[in-house]
Amino acid sequence: ENSFLYSYAGSSFDTLEEAQKACLANIKCNGITQEPYNSGRYTQRKGPDVHDWSPTGETSWTVCDEPEPEPEPEPEPEPEPEVEGSTWCRHENSFLYSYAGSSFDTLEEAQKACLANIKCNGITQEPYNSGRYTQRKGPDVHDWSPTGETSWTVCDEPEPDPDLEPEPEPEL
Repeated sequence: ENSFLYSYAGSSFDTLEEAQKACLANIKCNGITQEPYNSGRYTQRKGPDVHDWSPTGETSWTVCDEPEPEPEPEPEPEPEPEVEGSTWCRHENSFLYSYAGSSFDTLEEAQKACLANIKCNGITQEPYNSGRYTQRKGPDVHDWSPTGETSWTVCDEPEPDPDLEPEPEPEL
């Protein structure tokens, strides 16, 4: 309470939850400040420092630097059908940071667009956005989606199988 972060980093929202989701997806955002003088709107802010002397009674939130719990081993991603010769892996309850282009109604459309977009490193489906499939920059897959998102990335190409039988040694 009675705190703020400097400089706006994006849109403002009616609820803290909406602002937090937007802030997590916005590389410029380091926190949220609620503005009592602006109908209580929640604004994305650059910060990064929290100032604890708001002259207007603002309240701010940042992501805590608490240690994350030990993650459960992530199951191997399931290969998805190939799109234009690429194999995609599905990552449940995950997201990639930052938008890389348009969103689509179908996974196949998004995958085709992503393969043609040099900035795109994966797809994230947004259940809070009518299930739209969004191109994302990533490149890292974050396996802790607060909104139940699902992501897809191009799977690593499999290593060629080594010969199962070694070549016979020449006899001397």
